[in-house]
Amino acid sequence: MASHDHYPIAKQHMLVDARESIRSARVIIDELHDERVFDLIGEYVRMGRTTKVLAPVKVPDVNTNALGMAYAQAVANVFGFDVASDVFQITSEKRDRRVDAMSRLGLPPLFDGEIEAGADYILVDDVFTTGGTLACLRGYVHRHGGNVIVCSTLAAGTRVTREATRYDRRQMGVALAPTSVRVRELRNNLADEYHALDSVFCEGLKYGLQQLTEQEARFVSSQARTIRATRESVSEWFAGRIRAARSSGIQKNG
Repeated sequence: MASHDHYPIAKQHMLVDARESIRSARVIIDELHDERVFDLIGEYVRMGRTTKVLAPVKVPDVNTNALGMAYAQAVANVFGFDVASDVFQITSEKRDRRVDAMSRLGLPPLFDGEIEAGADYILVDDVFTTGGTLACLRGYVHRHGGNVIVCSTLAAGTRVTREATRYDRRQMGVALAPTSVRVRELRNNLADEYHALDSVFCEGLKYGLQQLTEQEARFVSSQARTIRATRESVSEWFAGRIRAARSSGIQKNG
């Protein structure tokens, strides 16, 4: 998707020309999206219930990415649902421009807006990287009384797709929550520091190790193995990196 001719306009130019960005996003969806995904989404739809489609977009005056919004509208059009247009991501722009896992982990996205209690929500986004944005949005919806029934993205990062469930040579599903294998690996690599690191995450990020995504758990597990090999404290290492990431984010916000 990133090599598509329309990608730069759809991804970065919303503030320059919103209509052109949305048109480019629609072209990408029409040309690259696999229609079978709609069938898979439909398997989770519950008849007779209010259902909305929600993308983690930023407020209009800072949003530069039309892809998530356009995909939300495409899914809504297929099923006859409404797009939830009053929930926004309020995290600073700086997090989005970082690709390293620790920076993204240390600056989880925040959301604001109204969730309809009891309604079902289909969450969509443009790219699945670590899954952190979707996981945080899912938590926000659930905390405010909504029900997330399925998540879908237009594409996934290279690391994710290498391990995806394959269907006719195309990746049709990836794990958002940690697999049982990953949970065991994480516990083994953390050993006696598991509870200490869980406390670090709860204090610094407001959620524990059990709320990590599969890709985040993979990163933490790999780092833990490397850190323990140097006889450093895993919990202290992560505590320092989380403080640094959050301090950087706060500086960006002023």
